[in-house]
Amino acid sequence: MHDKSLFLCNRMNVLIGFVIIMLCTPTISSAQTYTIDTSNNISRSRGDDLSPAWSADGKKLLYQSNRNGNWDIFIYDTLLDSTVQLTYDTIDEQNPGWYSESDFIYFDAGTSEECYLYKLNPDTGVSVPLFNRKISCRNASFTSAGRMMYFLGYNKRTEKWNLYSYHFIYDNLNQLTKNGQDILFFDLSPDAKKVLYGYETYPYPYKRLRIMNWYGEKGEVLDTYNITAASWHPGGLKIYFVSDKDKLNGEMYSTWKDKTHLHQLTDDNWKIRDFAIAPDGRTIAGSVLLDGNYEIIIISPELF
Repeated sequence: MHDKSLFLCNRMNVLIGFVIIMLCTPTISSAQTYTIDTSNNISRSRGDDLSPAWSADGKKLLYQSNRNGNWDIFIYDTLLDSTVQLTYDTIDEQNPGWYSESDFIYFDAGTSEECYLYKLNPDTGVSVPLFNRKISCRNASFTSAGRMMYFLGYNKRTEKWNLYSYHFIYDNLNQLTKNGQDILFFDLSPDAKKVLYGYETYPYPYKRLRIMNWYGEKGEVLDTYNITAASWHPGGLKIYFVSDKDKLNGEMYSTWKDKTHLHQLTDDNWKIRDFAIAPDGRTIAGSVLLDGNYEIIIISPELF
């Protein structure tokens, strides 16, 4: 009798342990996946079009293009269905964005290891340095008030890109990450209290995602998917990312910031390089590989 009770007790412990594992292991929902409609191509160029960025009202879209031989900044008007080229310099101008939700835009310009941030008035075409610091920097992002920005800075000693913050009023520069590998990208949460960033590591998955607070304290890490691009949803609860874990070309997924409710959003053979979510959270602009070139595709499925 004692042996039988012990057997039943051990079996019950195994079952409880199995249930706990099943509850703690994230499951992927793919019941409502979306196939990208490539007819929603806004750029239609012979070069690569990358790094889309929505205006605060969701009516305009910035992006970079090398259709003329080097990287320049373009702007697309969704209402007029028209595109205007904003920069014409021979140096590469990349990673555009909207400065403090105004009509001014910013971008970085230069070489792969010697680049600096600039602010441009689209009406006059005049650009000026964004701040006076001798540090190679790119991929800037601003808080809504415009007093603080985050960016990737290049450390010549370590030859790595790390995440920095800069406060314009106090002229305060902080290095937030000190990884032995490059920081690949980042995105600031809508309330500016958290930052997600992708980083290189080894072994596979080689590109992983981490969340930290605004002063550098590390939080959740998503280390089971090879993540090549990621962004916060405007609501601040969910994160969208692109990974090639399940499909070679990569698909788009969403998850809550605590790593629950993982959902596969797309299911097709189109490779997504990067993307931006519109302020209303209903539309995504993605750089999608079509016939050998990356084009900006507008993605508007209801499931988002």
